[in-house]
Amino acid sequence: MPHFYAKKIDHISYPVSKDGFLLSCVARNIKYDNDDLILMRYMDSYFFFMQQNRGDRVLVKYNKHLQYHSINDIKMALQTYMELCNADVLFHNLNTKKNKKSTNSYLLSPNKESISKLYKQSKRISIEIGFGSGRHLLDLAQKNKDIVFLGIEIYNPAISQVLNQIQLLNLDNLYIINADCRILFNILDSHSIDSIYLHFPVPWDKNPQKRVFSREFLKECERILKVGGFLELRSDSKEYFDYAIDISNDFNAFEIHTSINSQTSIISKYEARWQRQNKDIYEAKFILNNFKDFIDIVESNFDFTSVDIHKIINSNDLKLLGDKYFLHIKHIYKFKDGYILFILFGAFNAPSKIYLLVNDNGSIEVLGNIINTQINMQALQLMKKWSK
Repeated sequence: MPHFYAKKIDHISYPVSKDGFLLSCVARNIKYDNDDLILMRYMDSYFFFMQQNRGDRVLVKYNKHLQYHSINDIKMALQTYMELCNADVLFHNLNTKKNKKSTNSYLLSPNKESISKLYKQSKRISIEIGFGSGRHLLDLAQKNKDIVFLGIEIYNPAISQVLNQIQLLNLDNLYIINADCRILFNILDSHSIDSIYLHFPVPWDKNPQKRVFSREFLKECERILKVGGFLELRSDSKEYFDYAIDISNDFNAFEIHTSINSQTSIISKYEARWQRQNKDIYEAKFILNNFKDFIDIVESNFDFTSVDIHKIINSNDLKLLGDKYFLHIKHIYKFKDGYILFILFGAFNAPSKIYLLVNDNGSIEVLGNIINTQINMQALQLMKKWSK
């Protein structure tokens, strides 16, 4: 992640702007004196830097909890901050590439409005989850121009790399969303997707609750796939593969085809690595062969003005539990004109993250994306009920 170390930095007055970047405020963690949060705004976007004292040096780094699509912009913002605070720099990794063109049009927001554009563009939509370097996804998009492809990824470097390739290859049928698929799938229309690719997910053999593949995931795949559509799983982990097959035995809607070491038209860097190690590659294709009616639940946005924010701020490490969901006020930061709250919420196995910027004048700004799923809304309601 972009960062720099400095012997010392000067204090600056906020807000301050330079080169198009606006440093809005600096906020200090009310529990930890050496943990500061700096809010940076650029054009219509925003992200945070974390600033921490590390003995005889200061570390300033990008806070990845608020995902931002351009690492190049983040590096330039950190360079701007270095100049404004006269940082006596010891080390940095902020070298940038000049004249990078914007790829924003291919990066979609994780909401129903953005996704609805895909439905209008094509009757056929395909998804790849955790596309990594993007070899497989880019190959599919180049060879199938009549299909719209959606890549879902949580890692920013992978997103930046594939966004650049989309532009270089002049693809107009491939889009990217920065989100956890286990959350995003909840807002996709029923029977709207032709195919889903899940290739080489992290096995999480020691923490199976973190796996993408689960009963809840397969249930959502059953809902969003068209009849005749499929979910394709490829894995080098026999334990993960057997686990997925075992779960699928509870679903009568899928016809399942399995194979070992089947050939594909394009090989990912991970698959190439496993082949060099002579590891077996396991594949399962789950084909939906039964139609079932589903009711698409559209949740409304949560109204934070209905919450007693000051009671929340005065709480101490607030943790609230529901049946299948939770809410945790993990950190509270104080700045000159208010507070910043870091909130984890949602499903236990797929939590969401947001920040709330609470000004002393009563205004509240949500920083981050709230995917309006039923379970996310229920989790946020816990905060409302508790603060009454």
